[in-house]
Amino acid sequence: MAAETILRKPTDVLARAGWRPGRDAGDAAMLAILKTAALGQWTLFPAAEQAVREFHGLRIAPSPDGGRDVAATGCVVDPQEARYAGPPLQRLGNALGVRLFPFGRTDQEAPLGVDEEGRLFTLGVGGAWLLGGSAREGLIALAEGTRPVRLRPRERLWRLSDMPADLTAGVRAALVAVYVLHHTGVFSARALRLRVTTLRGVGVLALDETYALRPGRLDASAEPLARAMADELAAAGLSPHGCEIAVGVPAPSGTTGPLATLDCTITLNGPAGRPTLTLSAPMGASVGPTAKIFDACEAAFAAWAAQR
Repeated sequence: MAAETILRKPTDVLARAGWRPGRDAGDAAMLAILKTAALGQWTLFPAAEQAVREFHGLRIAPSPDGGRDVAATGCVVDPQEARYAGPPLQRLGNALGVRLFPFGRTDQEAPLGVDEEGRLFTLGVGGAWLLGGSAREGLIALAEGTRPVRLRPRERLWRLSDMPADLTAGVRAALVAVYVLHHTGVFSARALRLRVTTLRGVGVLALDETYALRPGRLDASAEPLARAMADELAAAGLSPHGCEIAVGVPAPSGTTGPLATLDCTITLNGPAGRPTLTLSAPMGASVGPTAKIFDACEAAFAAWAAQR
């Protein structure tokens, strides 16, 4: 009996609101969906329709037992309650690399959105949050006060203390980054990007050029690429020692989702003094497969940087 009670308890907050397995709000749900979609800024997809049909019309009260990790919060499930939260929800969707559809609002007037995987998100105090891997999980977590996952950009910086602060060394390090990004499944880069900023005054972007990688082994490309970059600097009247030099690995054309905006850069003569390697990604790298890929990439760079 005790085990049965434990298994049943997570659904109590939903059951008290009128939910039951197999629930379908039918025409009322579809009417709310159509009115929301009629605004022209939302595209319906199967996961959103399924979630809205199952939970539409429920007013879920916070658990009387209080929050487990954070304050328990109630909500109402009705896409019309969040249909005017278009810009912030769409920005969140863009950052995550998915589409979102309005789902409802919390008692604190924070909009709820469901994505193409059926996950439930909210925008509230402190930014964007993942409530659960499904609408049901998210609603229970909200009402029970289970700690959500905060979605935020990720960034790591490693100081390459033993690496020479010269252009050839920077290019070689960037080519290591090309290998790591390919090996960990981020993307297969086809170019390096050179950005040069003057160190005088407020700093001016003096050069921003992209150099295609040559066919064949990566290490064989290092010196030709470094020479081409050095020639470009000389032609522009710039000294490598008087500028901040950033050699980045841009995503190839056609890369989609959050990984398209992942940034990996080797910086010479920057604020840190010694050369640095920076890995950063938008909040889409906080959850799901993208988070695992970022973690693998981070571990590989940490191991490499420890040897520098």
